[in-house]
Amino acid sequence: MPGLVGCGGPSDPPPSAPVTPASPAQPNLAFVDTQATTEAAAGVKKAVETVFSYDSAQAAAVAENEQQYLTGAARGEFDQTFAQVKTSPVRTKTQVLDSGVLELSGAGAKVLVVAGQQSTGPGGQQNSATAIMLLTATRANGNWLLSQIQVSPRADAEPSGAPASPSATARDTALAAARRAAAVLLTVDAAKADSVFDAYESVATDPLLSQFRETRAHTVDGMKQSGAKASLDPESVAAVTSLSADGTRAEVLLGGLVNTQQQGGEEQRQIPARLTVVRQGTAWKVSGLDTVTPGS
Repeated sequence: MPGLVGCGGPSDPPPSAPVTPASPAQPNLAFVDTQATTEAAAGVKKAVETVFSYDSAQAAAVAENEQQYLTGAARGEFDQTFAQVKTSPVRTKTQVLDSGVLELSGAGAKVLVVAGQQSTGPGGQQNSATAIMLLTATRANGNWLLSQIQVSPRADAEPSGAPASPSATARDTALAAARRAAAVLLTVDAAKADSVFDAYESVATDPLLSQFRETRAHTVDGMKQSGAKASLDPESVAAVTSLSADGTRAEVLLGGLVNTQQQGGEEQRQIPARLTVVRQGTAWKVSGLDTVTPGS
């Protein structure tokens, strides 16, 4: 699928280097400096949608956008990808479906993005694809420039580094709670369906908890009949997309890499998910969970 650099199929995500945490000398200001966080997310969104939406017959316009929004390794990767498609008439339209700022400092930002792309090829043939990407970006000349693009990225299981403020503490605890809950909620085990569903309910609160209780019998029966087994790869990347002013509610974007075992064998699937987590006393619960898709 042309356009999104290095985008692999949903069942065969390419390997990428682990995401490293922010340096202690550079405190992570994501959701600490709310204005800068908003600007970084908006700037990266503009870069992605501008660069990866193009008409391959308009090479001059593509080159101009590349000059404005790409640098370093990202530019080299884009050149390689575009060289493969520019000989054929291809038009692409890319939309950022959701994004979360993972790290922010004076040196730049790391932003987790779920992007959808529609492409039209020779004869009007249409294709669509969704990619989970971790983008490293820097600010220059009024724009955010993408310097590194990791598709189906992997990360350390737990964030590290000392929080810089109460907002940073809330961000990090919400993110860690969402990651733990996602590992529970994306588990499937036909042999232990009842206990798996008990675990779903243990990490949920309303309205999600009520939804689980209403559909329990149907879901448990379906899990048992499927014979399937699935688990979330602990290196799946997650990033906060919003954090309430009082630090008790957050939305978290998950670049889920889910390992599944079925009768046909094993595979790894990409599942971009959005979790809403709320703090209840000292515990965090999930009140909402959905898959990120166009229109969601």
